[in-house]
Amino acid sequence: MNLQRHLLLLCLSLLVTGYSFANQKPYVINFARDKYHAANKNWSIGQDEKGIMYFGNDIGLLESDGMEWELYPMPNSPIVRALAVESHNTIYTGGAEELGRWDRDCSGKLKYTSLNKLLPPKILDNESFWRIWIDGNKVYFQTFRNIYVYDHRTMRQLTIPEGFLLLLKVRNEYWVQEMYGPLHQLKDGRLSKIGGSEFLNGATTRVILPYSDDRYLVGTSAGEIYIYDKKNFIPWNSTLSLRLHGQELNCGIYCAKRNTYYLGTQLSGIYEVDVQGNILNHFSAANSLQNNTILSLYEDNRNNIWVAMDRGLAYIRYTDGLSYYRTNDGNSSAVYDATLWNGYLLIGTNQGVYYTPEEKANDFEIFSSLKFIEGTQGQVWSLQQINGHLYCGHNNGLLEIRPDFSIRQPYHLNTGVFRILEVAVNGKEIQIIVTYNGLRIVNKETGKVNVMRQITDPIYDAETDHLGNIWLETVSRGIYKCRLNEEMDAFRYYTYYGHEKDSTLPVHLQVFKASGRVIFLGSGNRFYSYNENSDTLQPNQLLNQCFRNIHNIKRIVPINSEESWAITGSSIYRFFYDGYITRINESYKVETDNLSLITAFENISILNDSLSLVCLDAGFILHDSRNSKRQNVQLTPPNLEFVHTGQDQASGYADLSKDIRIPYEDNTVTVGFSVKDAFAQSLFVEYLLEEVDSTWSQPEQRNSVSYARLPEGNYTLRIRTTDELDNYSPDAIINFDILPPWYRTIWWYLTCCLLVIIALFITFRLMKRQLQTKHFRRMKAQEAEHLRRMNEELQNEIEEKNAELFTQTSFIIRKNELILKLKEIVDEICTKNTQKALLPLYQKINNLLANNLDTEDDWKMFLIKFEQKHRTFFKALKEAYPLLTNNDLRLCACLKLNMDTKDIASLMNLSIRAVENNRYRLRKKLNLQPAQNLNEFFLTIE
Repeated sequence: MNLQRHLLLLCLSLLVTGYSFANQKPYVINFARDKYHAANKNWSIGQDEKGIMYFGNDIGLLESDGMEWELYPMPNSPIVRALAVESHNTIYTGGAEELGRWDRDCSGKLKYTSLNKLLPPKILDNESFWRIWIDGNKVYFQTFRNIYVYDHRTMRQLTIPEGFLLLLKVRNEYWVQEMYGPLHQLKDGRLSKIGGSEFLNGATTRVILPYSDDRYLVGTSAGEIYIYDKKNFIPWNSTLSLRLHGQELNCGIYCAKRNTYYLGTQLSGIYEVDVQGNILNHFSAANSLQNNTILSLYEDNRNNIWVAMDRGLAYIRYTDGLSYYRTNDGNSSAVYDATLWNGYLLIGTNQGVYYTPEEKANDFEIFSSLKFIEGTQGQVWSLQQINGHLYCGHNNGLLEIRPDFSIRQPYHLNTGVFRILEVAVNGKEIQIIVTYNGLRIVNKETGKVNVMRQITDPIYDAETDHLGNIWLETVSRGIYKCRLNEEMDAFRYYTYYGHEKDSTLPVHLQVFKASGRVIFLGSGNRFYSYNENSDTLQPNQLLNQCFRNIHNIKRIVPINSEESWAITGSSIYRFFYDGYITRINESYKVETDNLSLITAFENISILNDSLSLVCLDAGFILHDSRNSKRQNVQLTPPNLEFVHTGQDQASGYADLSKDIRIPYEDNTVTVGFSVKDAFAQSLFVEYLLEEVDSTWSQPEQRNSVSYARLPEGNYTLRIRTTDELDNYSPDAIINFDILPPWYRTIWWYLTCCLLVIIALFITFRLMKRQLQTKHFRRMKAQEAEHLRRMNEELQNEIEEKNAELFTQTSFIIRKNELILKLKEIVDEICTKNTQKALLPLYQKINNLLANNLDTEDDWKMFLIKFEQKHRTFFKALKEAYPLLTNNDLRLCACLKLNMDTKDIASLMNLSIRAVENNRYRLRKKLNLQPAQNLNEFFLTIE
């Protein structure tokens, strides 16, 4: 029972007959808080023209471009209950006692501006905003008490005494219910009552949706839904209302592309219904959602549905021609094969075989019809119909499932079986059974099972061609081509094809059929075909060219005589191949969110001409070729958002409308971008900086790329989107220049030249000064030497003059002393001698001595010699002391020569007493202090 229950969750509904577009099963992606990094509860949803999604969250405004998530806390109120998107650059939000707008700056980030200041103080106390709508140049902010109309300048208040419930938009009209009262329509800023809506008194209207061209669906929280034709309110679908009763209908949207309605409840998830009110799908915590409390629904620009829940977010994505079946139960079975047989759908899993009647496929309660076939417990590898018989390749051998779902073993093989196929060889019907332990050939005429022992390599698969050759795929070597003998019990001959024989072939080869032709797939995604003329395997140029950009191909599954499936590790490709033409018609990415192909046993089961079942490890995907479309995918290039330069947020942002020139000190460049429809198409980005990267980057989900410490130069960054199915968008191209460093600019070169010139000039001046200094030193040295010599000469001359002056003075003094001595002697002789005859002689001698004692001539000679030595002495004295007489000056000269009083007296022919008196008078004339030495005074005068 447990096993059955797990697989019941696996199959949501099987649409094999009467499969229609309306009840297609979408793929549901859930986002928990650890994915988007915000609070659990999400209140509202919006989208801008670039495909960026916005969500009102308990702790702020949540933004995502499908690559990354960004949370913007609202400064004055953490909760964002309502939002409206005007454009990529402007979003309005409202929360508890707070309303405002967000504007995008040059960094690509949203900045908030509160609009509370446009309202009187305290007016928003205890009020919360539940709906925001943009109507042309007006914005409506709705609380339970008021509707505020914002015209981008002022805020006007609309109110009614009872207050409002929810302001809802239908087409381009705005409807609101008076609190537990009738409905009103808001038009041109005025409210008008809807006639006949009084019957809603006491109810809460949560949903108003368009119905046909001019009618409306009106739904209450109790699940009652009415059609309003502008006159009457008519119950819509009583069965649906009964189903919704007690589930608290909370929100709803209309999807025009599918012509269906989505009704969100607080207790049981989402119901998708058609225009008659018939339930097509039910999304709940039991099968796809992570929570049953639906707070908001939104249809994006790709006609997919976003769901805001009490716990997390969900994305309901539709892909033309695909229906998804998965279970959230971790113990669910992996699907290995499936088939339609005798009005039943049978599914082979790793736990056994399940079945359900074909007519139950469109029933909403399909789970109750899924049953387990007893006796099939264990690993199922394949389900194959042969001549009305259904065979099961099983871990316990080959099982035949009878019409009454009983089990028998047609052959006792004592080993597990991968596959069985029935062919005609040499006009005889045989069955080829691929087992765990070699190949078995069953002769249908005799029923004998023959073990093929000639080839000892483990066999993994087998195929036959139109010539009756049996091609065997080994586990790890190459391929064998075999021919049976007439008895069908042995190989008449076999030929090995592989790397050991031909080094041009890969080590491992797989064998498949496509369009009735046997093809071989080697490592490296190289296809080969058999050439009968040369008996070799040769590259299949058609297939190799077709799949040149597709990697990691695991398996080829034929659909019909012209089409086949190619399976990789994460994608599937439906392609056409007739031996002459090859083309890929459809390609799909198999999701990785709890859905993936079974590693090493990727498989697609062909149910009928139009239905294929993709086997997954936690469910399956049903492909209907009647609703799928020939794909001509045109991806949109990324939208450039910002260019940030520098290593910190404080650095600058470039203006994208101008040439981008980045200073060298800010040479770390981050380019931000957004990708349109990233969620809807499972898009990735690749980038290439031409001057740095040699190849495109690996596909990543990101919205920015950064390059650090770029050298100077011109750069071209290319960014493109890809879906990993060989589809690429045109490149988004951004050119920017990293300017040279300051030491590489023209101004720096000019500065350097100027500095060099200055340096050369300074060097020249320094060298010149140095040379001049050396010259001056040399000249000075020469001059010093010359002066020294002159000084020596002058010194010698002075010494000579001194000597002459000394000699002269000494001579005069000695002469005078001698004359005086002689005169004294003459006077003494004359005195003692009384002879008158000697008196004339005495007079004559005395006159002669007196004449020789005349010092005037001596003084002239003395002064001449004195002035030769002291040229300015007398001039300085006369200027300083003009009252000095000649005798004073003569005395000054003697004192200058530091002559003693006796010598001065002798020189001046004066007595010593007279000299002393003259000295005294001279001190007075010179105004000398008593303590001041007269000789020292004259030594200071030059």
